[in-house]
Amino acid sequence: MTNVQIVARFFQEGYENRNYELVRSYLSEDYMDHSPAGARGSAQAVEILKIVASQLSGLSVKMLDVFADGGRVAARVRFEGAHTGAMMGIPATGKRISFEALEHFSVVNGKIVESWGYWPDREIEEKLLS
Repeated sequence: MTNVQIVARFFQEGYENRNYELVRSYLSEDYMDHSPAGARGSAQAVEILKIVASQLSGLSVKMLDVFADGGRVAARVRFEGAHTGAMMGIPATGKRISFEALEHFSVVNGKIVESWGYWPDREIEEKLLS
């Protein structure tokens, strides 16, 4: 698999299919997330995916743009789902929301070793409260 395919499978299996064991196979054991979620290791990364699944049901993920240079993969991703669990301190509203996020990954020997992500928290919050 190419690095882009590994990242695409991470999104599909982690967010849409909830195939967490397969997701762990794409992450190094010492994986480091540099986003505010701050996962350290593949087990913590899976726990974050489970939290998102509890907040947004029927989640779909579409990679809108993806760029790769060696072991670096950057993507602009659209997330869409129904707000069915407390998120950002906001109780479930049932609203269907979508937003774009920016994600950057470092892939070494077929494993995601680091990531940096930006989710537009303010935009998400506004959509949930409107």
